[in-house]
Amino acid sequence: MGIFLALVHHPVLNRHGEVSSTAVTNVDLHDLGRAGRTYGVNRFFVVTPIDLQRELVGRVIRHWADGPGSKSPSRQQAFDRIEVAASIDQAVERVSEITGEKPLIAVTGASLVDDTTPFSEVTAMIRNSGSPILLLFGTGWGLAPEVIERANIRLPAISGPEGPLGYNHLSVRAAAVIVLDRLLGE
Repeated sequence: MGIFLALVHHPVLNRHGEVSSTAVTNVDLHDLGRAGRTYGVNRFFVVTPIDLQRELVGRVIRHWADGPGSKSPSRQQAFDRIEVAASIDQAVERVSEITGEKPLIAVTGASLVDDTTPFSEVTAMIRNSGSPILLLFGTGWGLAPEVIERANIRLPAISGPEGPLGYNHLSVRAAAVIVLDRLLGE
């Protein structure tokens, strides 16, 4: 059934640890759209409850998927897979509509150390189970606790040579590409 990606702009944490919303950025759309296309992601959802941000994302998608930007085939293919959603629940509903099955929700974050499922096990699930997986990435300072708690799968934090408790402040784009490569790469 495949893997779906969602970049969550709400509910996420701000630098004070409070639940908040973040701004959509054009570079996230381009980089994660292309990464999703490269790794065969079925859809990439941009999740924001803010009407004006959803309108902006829609305009950017239309420019590259159907408008003047569609003359760039690689961008068109990437943007054809991007959808905007007002909430995580709306993205879950869309995955259910597309696949006929409610997806498993997978999360990751810089602070996830305990109760995680190794990447190799999730890769095997993707290849063998056929159940759709919706992989959530948080903007700001990461996904809000209520999002982490509802997840079926918690992927381990990306860690460098200092280990899981060392320096870990990757951009969401970099973290997403690493996770996609670990799950779907050759």
